[in-house]
Amino acid sequence: MHEIRVDVAKNRLYFTLGAISCADELAEIVHKIQKAVLSLPRGFTCITDLRHFSLSSGLSDNFMRLCQEALWDSAIAKVVRVKKPGCTKKYFSYEKQSLVCPGYSVDSVFSIEEAETLLDHAI
Repeated sequence: MHEIRVDVAKNRLYFTLGAISCADELAEIVHKIQKAVLSLPRGFTCITDLRHFSLSSGLSDNFMRLCQEALWDSAIAKVVRVKKPGCTKKYFSYEKQSLVCPGYSVDSVFSIEEAETLLDHAI
């Protein structure tokens, strides 16, 4: 299950990613993110829930870079990633290879509540 929503009052984008099994899903998610950020002013924050995220074999992990570029192009300020405890799989390995990506602050936590608290107190 994938969900992309906006909280205008908090100036925040939320997106939850589940299992992705086909390339059409990847394109649809990127498109929805690009559309959602249009309703947020510069400096918005984002909570990305990756606890159930997986890509079927054969799908490009370039998808994550496209999501990040959509956020960066929209002048995002900060992202908090919610990840599964104990998960060591890297979906953002290219971040360490680039001085440009992601171009915004990123923290990782293990619950939505932690992410909300972190962003609500960062303002």
